[in-house]
Amino acid sequence: MSAQTFMYIVGVVEIVAGIAVAVRPRFGSLLVAVWLLGIINLLVLGSFYDVALRDFGLLVGALALNRLSPGGSWRRHGK
Repeated sequence: MSAQTFMYIVGVVEIVAGIAVAVRPRFGSLLVAVWLLGIINLLVLGSFYDVALRDFGLLVGALALNRLSPGGSWRRHGK
């Protein structure tokens, strides 16, 4: 697989994740968090620590969005 094809696939995944965050923030934020965790794990092996640190900050933000997003919480329904 060429690098260009790989980047096209990455772009499609990120567009889908962005749409998921817009439509269903609770699910989409977890999808983005998992995606960012995968990027962090790949970059720690190399020398791009600044990118890994940036993505860690975005990961924390995605998890905060998940906690703040409405819907689907069992606590809200009194169960």
